[in-house]
Amino acid sequence: MKIKIYQIIALSVISLLLASCNSYEKLTYLQDIEETKNEAFFEKNKPGYLLQPGDLLYIQIITENQEINQLFNPTMNMANSQYVRPETMFYTGYLVNDSGYIEMPLLERIFVSGLNIDQVQDSIKQKAYRFLKNPQVIARLANFKFTVLGEVKAPGVKQVTANQINIMEALAYGGDISYNGNRKKILLLRQTDKGTQSYRINLTKGDIINSELYYIMPNDIIYVEPLKSTLFREQASDYVFVISALSSTLTAVALILNLLN
Repeated sequence: MKIKIYQIIALSVISLLLASCNSYEKLTYLQDIEETKNEAFFEKNKPGYLLQPGDLLYIQIITENQEINQLFNPTMNMANSQYVRPETMFYTGYLVNDSGYIEMPLLERIFVSGLNIDQVQDSIKQKAYRFLKNPQVIARLANFKFTVLGEVKAPGVKQVTANQINIMEALAYGGDISYNGNRKKILLLRQTDKGTQSYRINLTKGDIINSELYYIMPNDIIYVEPLKSTLFREQASDYVFVISALSSTLTAVALILNLLN
């Protein structure tokens, strides 16, 4: 009898250890990542972002003429010209229209779709030289936003002022993945000028750092799927509710029949 008790205890301990290992594999990021120390680096493999219709640009053209400066840069007289709120940029920024152009005073239409931000800056400068003396051009993407959905603590559309952000930072904006989230199957939807591309990302593997998917692009959508165990628990709770309701109904019916008899 004692041997059977010891066997049950041993099996219970083994089961707990196996469950703990399984939880570790499900919840831990970058499990097989190597330690580089100061001797090596992970290669930065960031894809260049190409502008698309719907993007909003922050553009400054600075010359020696203050009237020209005011014409191109209506936000320069604000108390803090280094930071312009997103709602202000909606009215003062330059929107890439459906045809891929932006409209600027004097310079008229400039085609920017499919160009990176450095190419746009050079293109504007070349046009500005035709009308202005020694113009200095600053161009930036004003609406770097992405969406985090699914099993995260704070889902929603996130807007950042940085010029680059990786997927770890993006998930941190969403409050991190919840206990019920599947870190092995992150769905990434990426918009391009030709349509939407989809990718699957496994955040438990260290090779994601060398991947071009490590860096988030503007307008990306990140969806964290629930674990299958989460879906099972949800379904089980529904079944328990149905059984409980049915049991209560049968008990009430039996009680009524008993009273009638």
